[in-house]
Amino acid sequence: MNTQNLKQSVIKMNCALTLNKRIVGIKFLFTKSDYEAADVEPVKKRMHYCVMVKAAMAGTGFKATGDDLTCMGGARATGLKAADDFNKSGQHAQKLGLYRDMSTAKSVQDGICICDHHAYGIMVKPLEDYNQKPDVVMMVTNPYNIMRVIQGYSYYYGLQSSFKMTGNQAICSEATATPYLTNDINVSMMCIGTRHNAGWKDDELAVAFPYNRFETITNGVVETINIMDNNKKKKAIEEKLINNNIQELKIRYNHNYYDDLPMIDKAK
Repeated sequence: MNTQNLKQSVIKMNCALTLNKRIVGIKFLFTKSDYEAADVEPVKKRMHYCVMVKAAMAGTGFKATGDDLTCMGGARATGLKAADDFNKSGQHAQKLGLYRDMSTAKSVQDGICICDHHAYGIMVKPLEDYNQKPDVVMMVTNPYNIMRVIQGYSYYYGLQSSFKMTGNQAICSEATATPYLTNDINVSMMCIGTRHNAGWKDDELAVAFPYNRFETITNGVVETINIMDNNKKKKAIEEKLINNNIQELKIRYNHNYYDDLPMIDKAK
């Protein structure tokens, strides 16, 4: 996807959904030269990776190295710091009380996604600000919008049967490492750490997917507006489409699959 298509897809997604946070792109910076060339400011003080994401969703992009991150779980999940035996064995998670015993902790540690690369740094900024391809796209929003993103995904790709979620390491593992390593979409219910440190609302969830699927998922969300959304939502969507001069979709009112299907079923 070129830069023009990227920006157009961001506009379409914002027309189709009611988002109060920016869609962000995440890019791994594998070398020092990659880091220096990244066109955002480095974090001004050490912070959690999920706080970086929250700042980018408010419009301010940052880049950071592993030494800049205060949460080592985030640094390890994104491949900025290597995982040690204490963490890989599950001892750390079990000691924190996240799981009832070592075998459970170890099975979770073996199953969650932790980047096995070593990256010099990582950049997070609003998706439309990218002039090159990011690696992962992330959104934090309400369950309705997450549903619509999944419906857009399913329109083209069908069933995603391998969601990974534990309610822990939400932004770093479930919403960054997982879509990157699996090359697929993932949903995170968030974790208590990021809800506390980044201040997400109780009704906010995260959805993330590799950048290579962004345009297709966006098109899927747009293609399913008429059969999914009610008239009130369609009215707001139509106004945004008109304001952004997007003409390829004609909004159909009083037309939803959940209204039409019972009539079809009764006719059988």
